Amino acid sequence: MQNDPRSTNAPLRYVVAWHDDAPNPNASATSEALPLPAHVDWLVIGGGYSGLSAARRAAERGASVLLLEKGEMRDGASSRNGGMVHVGFGASIGTLEHRFGHDGARAWLDLSRAAVARVAHLSGDAPDALRATTGIDVGWSGVGHVELARSARGADDLAGEAVRRAALGLPVRLLDRAATRAATNSDAFAGGLAVDEGGGVQPARLQAALAVAAQRAGVEIRERTPGTKIERSGDAWLVRTPRGTVRAAHLFAGVNGYADALFPALRRRAIPLGSFMIATEPLDAALIARVAGRGEMRFDTRNFLSYWRPTPDGRIAFGGRTTFRTEPLETIARTLTARMIEIHPELATARVTHAWGGSLAFAFDRLPRVARLNGALHVAGCAGSGVALLTHLAEQAVDWELGGDAPLPALLSWRPLPFPYEGHPWFLPLAGFGFALEDRWAERA
Repeated sequence: MQNDPRSTNAPLRYVVAWHDDAPNPNASATSEALPLPAHVDWLVIGGGYSGLSAARRAAERGASVLLLEKGEMRDGASSRNGGMVHVGFGASIGTLEHRFGHDGARAWLDLSRAAVARVAHLSGDAPDALRATTGIDVGWSGVGHVELARSARGADDLAGEAVRRAALGLPVRLLDRAATRAATNSDAFAGGLAVDEGGGVQPARLQAALAVAAQRAGVEIRERTPGTKIERSGDAWLVRTPRGTVRAAHLFAGVNGYADALFPALRRRAIPLGSFMIATEPLDAALIARVAGRGEMRFDTRNFLSYWRPTPDGRIAFGGRTTFRTEPLETIARTLTARMIEIHPELATARVTHAWGGSLAFAFDRLPRVARLNGALHVAGCAGSGVALLTHLAEQAVDWELGGDAPLPALLSWRPLPFPYEGHPWFLPLAGFGFALEDRWAERA
């Protein structure tokens, strides 16, 4: 039992807890021994939510589709995130109203709600949902989320957000300190904002289900097949790989925070940011009920935020941003464990069995993008809201490419960063210092 992660004596493992409780999506991949097709209608690079969703949509519309993943599909963020399917963006509604006006903010909020509804549908019981079509239960928890403020000033900001969201048609519940204490069983927060739309999924199960759905729609999936060079040849793309060259009419890049030199235009725009998680051992049901309440997704409003939730297999998964510097995962795990215990002291005796990390991507305005960069189609920059947005926007992007309406994020300009930057965010430690000061200022009273 010493190496069993479900044992209370299990040592901390630096692996993804979600993987222990999900099928491996590589079961949907074609054998590497077979040659690549020479010609396809669509070539998709990246086997996460956006790549799989785009590939499936194109195949369902009658196209031949090849999806390439340079490593294994589990390597990216889609099986490593918190699985939170929540309404909202990195940018606040107040920011959206200032930039786009009341009607523009409503359009953005409606986009987020539609993305959440799309994942809720895929995760539900409808005949065309993933459980019915793939046999994989993605662990949908449709109990919404709670945003939590650490200070009276932060609670006032949430009150303003509550008014703005309600005016745009989103049902919300503002929680004062006592109501927040009752909802969370924690003394760490001065107030909260509850949104009952949305919920959570087991993210690795969702990725596995999307892979099965794509494969059954006709998508050919190849792991460990990196693109090494992309060229234009007339109206077609030539994508070179170690296993041969593929010609395609359409190219979709589902790489987001993992963009490499293959997509320099994306690397000059999307800023990768590390996010990290820990998971406890399976806990007693009574303890889970005390610290997880109704099971809603929870996160605070800091720049260096924390987020946490119960898992389908009875753990508490706790994540956050701890630093913009490079630190050992062991150090990050200790920081996250201390934060978790600060919020819920009753978890002090719960053994942490897993720790892991991944990369998300954001634009400076913290809004997602759908863009054609050097002709290639990209969905990126969801800034922590990617479970819903990447899944939904990838489908919209394919429809746009095939003559449909442009998705709302495609209407935004997306200029390269105005200073030297080629994928290594050297400036993040400086930004982190500013974010930390902002957090301290917000919580000084």
